[in-house]
Amino acid sequence: MVREADRQKISEFGKHGGILIDEMTIQDDLQISKEGDTWNLVGAVDMGEINNRIDVIMNGQKKIKLATHVFQLIFHGFTGFRWPIAYFASETATAHQIFQIVWEGVDKLDDRGFIVDYIMMDGASTNRSFSSMLFTVDPREEGYMTKNMYDASHKICIIQDVMHVLKKIRNNLESSKSVNEHGSGRLLSMVDGSVITWDHFIEAFKFNLQGGFRLHRKLSKEHLELTSLTKMRNSLAIDVLGKEMLFLMRSYQASLTNQDSVRGTVRLLQQTCKITEIFCDKNRSITDISDPRLDMLHEVLSFFNTWEKTVSESTILVSQKHLMSKETRDDLNSSLMGFISLCRQHVGNGRAISPGFFNSDLIENFFCQQRGIKNGLNTNPTIQQYGPSVNSICLGQRTVSSKSNSILKASYFSATVPGALNKKSQSHKGAKLRV
Repeated sequence: MVREADRQKISEFGKHGGILIDEMTIQDDLQISKEGDTWNLVGAVDMGEINNRIDVIMNGQKKIKLATHVFQLIFHGFTGFRWPIAYFASETATAHQIFQIVWEGVDKLDDRGFIVDYIMMDGASTNRSFSSMLFTVDPREEGYMTKNMYDASHKICIIQDVMHVLKKIRNNLESSKSVNEHGSGRLLSMVDGSVITWDHFIEAFKFNLQGGFRLHRKLSKEHLELTSLTKMRNSLAIDVLGKEMLFLMRSYQASLTNQDSVRGTVRLLQQTCKITEIFCDKNRSITDISDPRLDMLHEVLSFFNTWEKTVSESTILVSQKHLMSKETRDDLNSSLMGFISLCRQHVGNGRAISPGFFNSDLIENFFCQQRGIKNGLNTNPTIQQYGPSVNSICLGQRTVSSKSNSILKASYFSATVPGALNKKSQSHKGAKLRV
């Protein structure tokens, strides 16, 4: 990693970045692996020496468990330099295991000149528990910044992937329904009496089909009739919460006799479309702290936090029934507030951060290569297949991603071999292999 960064002439700012963490399901299979003259059994859970010892203390004995997941860490620099720094065979990593592994990664990267300024993850329960371990007070008061335990003067931002947050908001809308006579069910409501239900989106979809010209070109049944698979697709959530949906909802509102009935849904879309507009823009980086997009994110946070506060203090509305889930509200604050805090620390003086590439797509694409390109469309490779494929992916992709903040150039990983590639056809003493 260090040699490749030097070869690519990565700047000091380019060596600043974040750690992306995620897990992928694998086959729970025990296999024999030969490395030199050594034979090993591969496929058991191994979360590092310290975590393995903690498990022995907790269980009172050493147990061999088959790994069902791989816990992966990837470093992503601000100028696009990326590298898969470590992976662990896990059985769904727990919060304390993630805590130990991530901080060890921060320490080892720092020893080699790479500075971790943020940690990005999805909203899995273990990740959220890990995040809560980093704060002794409400993380909103700290701007979702925690002190680096190896350097008290340096702070690290804890950020939930904004694309996962958008899917959570959409899923909360999809699960909203009228409260029945027994008081059960969730109906998103505001103190002023406006409500937000999934029915508004269904009726707007029907309105969109009227006539020959669609106001929302991409909206389809796939966006509204969600399955376990379609709920995972970022593009569907963006289409439902973006600008075109706001335009369609306003047009549908204008056609109604009682226009106030969808007022709450329109107000929500006015905020979510700001998020999609900012974090889907891959062409404009934030180069100055006075960028108006940061003010827009402040407005979005103010809207959701005011909504949360007024409902929580209301004697009529119940927060559990009339608000989005607490996990969604916390993750939204982590995504937006953490991003704003990161910009305040690093933007300016020629340095830039692009919100359009500030997500977990890089590690998701890494998993896609593991499943598809390297292992023959194998949905769940074994840990023995996973390991060698990491090196293959490093060799087969650009180490400086084109999806970066201030990319200047990108070239493939190259390796120098001591002799000619083909001695019969090449007479020179050295050759460079480009992969």
